[in-house]
Amino acid sequence: MSLLRPKHERNRSGRPLPPYRTLSCPSYGHRITWCRMLCTPTAGKGDCGRPAPHAMLGRTQAAIAAFKATHNAD
Repeated sequence: MSLLRPKHERNRSGRPLPPYRTLSCPSYGHRITWCRMLCTPTAGKGDCGRPAPHAMLGRTQAAIAAFKATHNAD
């Protein structure tokens, strides 16, 4: 018994992705849905205008950066 149902039994809506999910990427060269992290982000935004995930810092990364900034200021 397979885990997936046959294609004709799946609930597929057949709707395309919304236009805000597929933007053209100047670095990658065509319309993509996910960031390929090829550009250098400026102020947290990529070349395509979306927020760049490779420019965001999590809590742990921000804490490490703050620790290094305070302890390297000697």
